[in-house]
Amino acid sequence: MRFRSKIDWWLGAIFIGWIAGNLWAILSYLISGGLGALIITITFTPFTVFLFIPMLLKTYYELGENELRIKSGLGKGKTIDLSQIVSAFGTKNPISSPALSMDRIELKYKYKSGKNSDSIVISPKDKEEFLRQLKLKNKDIEISTDVKPMAKGYRVVFGITAAIIAASGVMVLYGMLDPAVSVRGDSIKISGMYGRSVYFSEIVSVTLVEKSMREIYAGEGVIRTNGYGGIGQSNKGHFRSTKLGAHMLFVQSGSAPTIRIERQAGDIFISFRDGEKTYSLYREISRAMR
Repeated sequence: MRFRSKIDWWLGAIFIGWIAGNLWAILSYLISGGLGALIITITFTPFTVFLFIPMLLKTYYELGENELRIKSGLGKGKTIDLSQIVSAFGTKNPISSPALSMDRIELKYKYKSGKNSDSIVISPKDKEEFLRQLKLKNKDIEISTDVKPMAKGYRVVFGITAAIIAASGVMVLYGMLDPAVSVRGDSIKISGMYGRSVYFSEIVSVTLVEKSMREIYAGEGVIRTNGYGGIGQSNKGHFRSTKLGAHMLFVQSGSAPTIRIERQAGDIFISFRDGEKTYSLYREISRAMR
């Protein structure tokens, strides 16, 4: 009898988010190129193909007449003789194991030599039926449905890790957004990541370049000194290149046209995914500076 692993919603969300991000990076690189998308594709794809997808599809526990086979991912799994199992009890132990849920069972078993023992943690979806079948096959197994609470240290580490993953995801999504730009009485206000106000008094000129930022950079060496250049085309913050020197980007690097704001303190480039939006902002800036 086969029992699939229960999957906690938050873990499923992490897996699906990872896989979706990986697919998005692959498509982004194939369509628009970009070093950030390439790095993420190369880094994420092996984990997606060889770890996360197999874990989601192939984590299960198979009860035979005399043995329990535990399978997770592409590995060959583990087989335990039912006569070796001593006890089975509920646990919230977050230790790395072939289990996709925190609603877990810890199985204690003896080695065939009988001298030593070990344990393994699993998370069958139908926990009650699994325990019932286990007891039917070996009446000597001590079974308890009482759940041992997660140790405080584990809870702290688990909480911090989840917070870091969530914050990283939010930052990536936030960085992918178009820059928020508005024209005020005496300045251009760029809001969000690396945002700033650019006063008309410091502007030398504003021009509309009928090229994407990637085309403007063609043939140049570019360094991100303090900025965002993650998934897709979004680039924000401080960059340096051979011809342009130190400058700031608030662009979708594959989209044209691009607004160039020339300043003594370093140029600023702005573009949106929708080229018409870039044209509209350029006209608005030109009117305000007359």
